[in-house]
Amino acid sequence: MNDIRPLFENRAGSKARIAVCLSGTGSNAKVLLQKFRQPDCSFEIAVLFTDQPETSAAVKLAQEYDVACESLDICKYYAANGEDSVKLDTPHRRELRKSWSGEVWEKLKPYNCDFVVFAGFVPLNDLPDMIPCLNVHPGDLTVEKDGKRLYAGLHYLPVENAILNGEKSLRSSVILVPGYSKSQVVDGGPVLGISAPMEIDFDGAALEELKACKSGRTAPPYHDKLRDIAGKNVEKLKYSGDHVVLPQAVEYFASGRYGVNEKDELFCKDDSGIWNCIETVEFFPDGQAPEMHQKKSPASKLKQNGFKRLCKYLYIKMVRGTGSPDYIARGWALGMFVGCVVPVFCQLIVSVPLSFVFRCSKIGAVLGTFITTPPTAIFIYPVLIWVGNKVINGNLSADSAGKLLEIFNSDLPFIDKWQAFADTGGSLVAAFFAGGLLWAVIMTPLTYFGVRFLVVRYRKMREALRKRSARE
Repeated sequence: MNDIRPLFENRAGSKARIAVCLSGTGSNAKVLLQKFRQPDCSFEIAVLFTDQPETSAAVKLAQEYDVACESLDICKYYAANGEDSVKLDTPHRRELRKSWSGEVWEKLKPYNCDFVVFAGFVPLNDLPDMIPCLNVHPGDLTVEKDGKRLYAGLHYLPVENAILNGEKSLRSSVILVPGYSKSQVVDGGPVLGISAPMEIDFDGAALEELKACKSGRTAPPYHDKLRDIAGKNVEKLKYSGDHVVLPQAVEYFASGRYGVNEKDELFCKDDSGIWNCIETVEFFPDGQAPEMHQKKSPASKLKQNGFKRLCKYLYIKMVRGTGSPDYIARGWALGMFVGCVVPVFCQLIVSVPLSFVFRCSKIGAVLGTFITTPPTAIFIYPVLIWVGNKVINGNLSADSAGKLLEIFNSDLPFIDKWQAFADTGGSLVAAFFAGGLLWAVIMTPLTYFGVRFLVVRYRKMREALRKRSARE
């Protein structure tokens, strides 16, 4: 790991000095200022900068948190140079962007900053050519297709594209912005962090309706259902995404935990100081430990994505179910019990009716049986039969479980499977049920209390975010 070059190394015994750039309400800047006030923070905010001094919250925040504030109005700068728009669609406007960025840099130089954070900073600029710059983005920049980031782009575009692509959740990303001279790709650069997924609020709209909005557009500005829903989700993502990932990724960067090798692969130091090759780091609210997403080969990535999506699907279904925590937990516990005791091929016809009897979550009763699917049964059933054989003091051979697996995975009709199961002999059937019951006695209460804890915790977190959003 000697070829790894840290993206940032702080001066010994001092905190990293940063400039925070903002254009609007400053909610992202505020969470950084709040983080900066904490005694164990690895950075200090030397200056706030805004391109909109008359309308942004920069001056107010600077006074509230006692930090310096600088500004250079980009609209007035362009107007003074004969342009009525800050777009980059002509050579002259691109040249103005370069000169404006240069003047901004001159304003920041005296503060001796180590890096810059774009916290809701609108204008594209050339600062990344002069100093390391981090940016928070309303989209998951780890999602790619044909080597291109699907959810790159400005303003509402990442969220609209995620909605139209059928995504069920959104994330915010923090990237190290590449210099314009090195890369002209929008939202390029290593993805230092992503937030935990936030479920998309479709506000009752159907996907086809939103796709029709997109196809019916002519010229901006757009005032349609798709833009309204995207706007609402962007605002929600600010609180559950930006405000979670930005301060934590900046903290990681300021403490020197990111690095790259000669292949420009991203690395991150774990708590023991060991470098890990990663795709990104996922950050969570409420003090939950960040999770490194290890870099994988394309083949293994495809496999892992399927398993990861399944796990996330199960988690979302678990914590976001309707009904009381007890109602949801009872359903999952019932599903777990059935999954342990009942053979794979008839679990659903047992768990669903029982969910009505016990008045518990139907979804939990179904998904809880996933403890034993055909792939997992290969590992679980041999253990159950071995344990059950000990319980009944039987003398089954080591390959007895193979007989059951052949039956369960066969194409036999339902009735024939039951007959074949019975024909394996009383000892094998008894060992199967004895081992399953013992496993169920352990797993059912663990599932109940575990699911109940997760549901209660999730709802408290959502309520806290809602209250914080209302206050701000």
